[in-house]
Amino acid sequence: MWRRRPVGITVLAVVIIAVVSLAWTYFSGPSSSDCAPVREMLSFNKTQSDAMNAKTHIPEPGSGEKATEPSDLDYQNWADGLADRAAKVSAPELADQARAAAQTANRLIRARIDFNAQKEAIAPGGPPPPVGMVVTSFYDQFQAEIGQLSKSCG
Repeated sequence: MWRRRPVGITVLAVVIIAVVSLAWTYFSGPSSSDCAPVREMLSFNKTQSDAMNAKTHIPEPGSGEKATEPSDLDYQNWADGLADRAAKVSAPELADQARAAAQTANRLIRARIDFNAQKEAIAPGGPPPPVGMVVTSFYDQFQAEIGQLSKSCG
């Protein structure tokens, strides 16, 4: 009788350990090596965003100062850099997210370039071009996608 009970307890302990280790593996998320290219992409995004923000100056009304902003080339280089880094993400659960964020950034930049071109044709004080809503929509989508990547590998 004593021989069966320790065997049953041992089998139960092995099953519990197996279930816990499988759950740990499943819920622990991507590995550090899977996240390395994502972290590089996130770091590039932050660095480029900071650089573009440094080029942005919105003067106070009536100051006479000229507004400055990054060039279309600055924005395109940022989107291209994101795409290059997204292509290096190989973990299946992260690669799709990284590519989606890079594609959204590219759409955002195309809409932004259209906005800048249309803005030139509008009289001072006139309403902004309708494509401005598209820019805002892509920006919000990009921020959500980058946030998800950061949550996965941050």
